[in-house]
This record gives sequence, structure tokens and C-alpha cells, in this order.
Amino acid sequence: MDASADATALIPWELVGTITPPGLLSLVIIMILTGRLIPKATYDAAQRARDQWQRTAEMLRETNQVQAQTIEKQTSVGDTVIKVMSSLQKGGGEET
Repeated sequence: MDASADATALIPWELVGTITPPGLLSLVIIMILTGRLIPKATYDAAQRARDQWQRTAEMLRETNQVQAQTIEKQTSVGDTVIKVMSSLQKGGGEET
């Protein structure tokens, strides 16, 4: 459910025609205090922060993927070095 549906649920529609200016002001104050009504600048700042976090998370995901590929390559190089060293030890390791 989106925020606008939540805000409209708070409005007593049967009393809208009879609501007085102080009643309307009270309703707005209650909505502000409960976080149902926020300034557009605050909403925009929250959206920008959310978008920044999403971009950062995507960048970290890509970095982790590259690191995983690099580690895999290094592991295969390490295995090759171990095999070469083992064969040198088995062969006596004599230099000519």
C-alpha cells in the first residue's frame, strides 16, 4: 500500500463537510507528527539517498564479481605452481 492510500485512510470522509478550520489544522498536525505528511524536500532527499545506496550496492556487487573471478584465476595459477614444485621435488630437483 502506498503512502497516499495510508494518508487517505486517516481522513474521516463523513465529517469532511462539517470540519472546521481548527479541526483541519489538527488533522494536518496529527499527520505531520505521525509521519504521514512530510515536506516534498524531505521526500526528495530520501529518494536521492535511496538511489545513491542502490548505485553503491550495484557497484559493490560488480566489484565482488570481479574479485571472485580474480581469486579463481589466482587459485589456478597457485595450483600450477604447486604441481611444478612437487614434480621438481620428486625429480630430485638437480640443476644442470
